[in-house]
Amino acid sequence: MYKSLILLSAFCAQIAFALYAVEIKNNSGSQSFTFKALDNTRYCICVKNTQTGSIQGKNGGNIKLFKTTDCTGEYQTLGSNSKAINTQWVNSFSYGESGIPSAGPGGHCPNYYVSPK
Repeated sequence: MYKSLILLSAFCAQIAFALYAVEIKNNSGSQSFTFKALDNTRYCICVKNTQTGSIQGKNGGNIKLFKTTDCTGEYQTLGSNSKAINTQWVNSFSYGESGIPSAGPGGHCPNYYVSPK
């Protein structure tokens, strides 16, 4: 009974909090990084220093791909569960819930495939 209650609680928590995610991969597909955000959030991610051979939404919400590093200007829309290839031109992207402003990268443009020391 106790285990069933825990499993039910975990399931309900997943329903209550939507998880938005976007995965990037390098040109060969050998390295990847997944960005995640909870409900009521929207982020701007700078990927200028990270190779982006492909970008894929995994329930990414409203995804916009930008040439700029701060998610401003013209953009290309990517479907919530769609994949774009040959995306080396992308320097930033925003994802998450539609209709709310994105938290900017704040000049933060790391290489997401390199582990921090």
